[in-house]
Amino acid sequence: MPDTLREVVLLGRRFGDRVAVRAGSGERSHSDLVDRASRLARHLARSGLVPGDRVVAMVEDGLRSLEPHLAAALAGLVVVPVNARFRTEELDHILRDCGARALAHSSGVGATVARSEVVGELDLVLDTGPGDGAATNPAYEALVTQGSSDAPDVLVEPDDVAMIGYTSGTTGHPKGAVMTHRAGLEALRANLVAFRVVPYGACAFSGSVSFTALLWGFVYPHLHLGCSIDMLQPDLTVERWFDRMEEHGSTFTFVPTPYLDDFAAEASRRPAATARLAGVCHSASPATAGQREAMVAALGPVYLESYGMTETLAAVTVTTSLDPGPGSQAESPHLTIGRPLPPADVYPVDAAGRRVGPGEVGELVVESPSLFAGYWERPEATAAALREGRLHTGDLGHVDPHGFVYVDGREADLIISGGMNVYPAEVERVLHTHPDIVESAVVGVPHPRWGESVCAVVVPREGSALTADEVVDHVRSRLAGYKKPTRVELVHALPRNANLKVLKGVLRSRLS
Repeated sequence: MPDTLREVVLLGRRFGDRVAVRAGSGERSHSDLVDRASRLARHLARSGLVPGDRVVAMVEDGLRSLEPHLAAALAGLVVVPVNARFRTEELDHILRDCGARALAHSSGVGATVARSEVVGELDLVLDTGPGDGAATNPAYEALVTQGSSDAPDVLVEPDDVAMIGYTSGTTGHPKGAVMTHRAGLEALRANLVAFRVVPYGACAFSGSVSFTALLWGFVYPHLHLGCSIDMLQPDLTVERWFDRMEEHGSTFTFVPTPYLDDFAAEASRRPAATARLAGVCHSASPATAGQREAMVAALGPVYLESYGMTETLAAVTVTTSLDPGPGSQAESPHLTIGRPLPPADVYPVDAAGRRVGPGEVGELVVESPSLFAGYWERPEATAAALREGRLHTGDLGHVDPHGFVYVDGREADLIISGGMNVYPAEVERVLHTHPDIVESAVVGVPHPRWGESVCAVVVPREGSALTADEVVDHVRSRLAGYKKPTRVELVHALPRNANLKVLKGVLRSRLS
């Protein structure tokens, strides 16, 4: 087994002309993908970037979207994925925070990049071309198709940083989770098992390469075993999804919460499209027991639940093919997130950090060799999350007598809307820049399709004519669309306790 992501990428050449990536009507073989990434890596090195430098990748999903990630690994650089839906303010924060020297972006985010106050200070900016389709950027294509396809001769060690994945926190600003090659390879090994990756199979990839968890969880494991990655974004529909699975004989796919109902219904109607599936994963945000039961009824034991996060890189709990059936040992088969996946361990602890017994609720902690190394230049946040080698997740949960883990809630106020993380502090920070907003509180409220949606409770400036639509537009202009409020409540005051802390629990109960 290789020790670094660089070695994993180079081993892709052994699969030759087998398809590695599909997007729209285009295809890229494993050998071609590695050759293009190698030439791009050589260009990065020639441009003066040295191992350890940070390269931000803000690319739309498509035929070329993996190339900056793989090139960074080959050049010993640290790749920093950025959601292509982010606005300029969000991009600039990450560029500054990680000290990026280079940016690779697709043409579709060109306007966002053009408005940046930071991009002009970078040493290198690359436009990789349109996210998908036949159109290309000739200058970029020349870089990745001409000259030697030998990767740069650099030394990459297992404990070198491979990636920084940004995830928001209580400060309202995203913070970077530092991931080493060693932790990434531990994650790859675990995810091969967790997600039942079939050698030489086909992954119907419904997610985005913007998300670090999906890169380590689905993309790299499938490439490592000679599989193809079928990019379904940005035009994902359930009908097209099933057409592609049937056409390419998909062996794995990931189903975000908002698609569960439609996916289960379509699977019942089109068994030929799911016939080769060995794994269908749901994760990242809660699903109802009814939704999960419907997926099992439509798909059988290939349906699986897993639990993990940016900071774990790997799935650290997972259900098996035996868990959803009538003989399941789990107390609640359609509510559990599975059992810990060795060598990881997941269990609840009390306020003193002591492991609690079966059925008792505590904060879930994770022990795993795939854990992140800490938050980029944030020692206090790192110390709070990583204690005595354990990751404190902020999730509340319990374990049943047979070792199955359940998530009961969250200590933090994280909103998970359609599988996307929305941190209230970040939205509140933007709301507070509006001249007619005195104060605000952002909470998650139940939503039948997205699981949760964002609700902004706002105290307007006295005498202002502030409207709910203005509040939504203000956030939408500064943050990714999925972070905007779908509901706005204008109030005279926020509920507070004796310490003047806003009572978000009271707000949630009023609004639910």
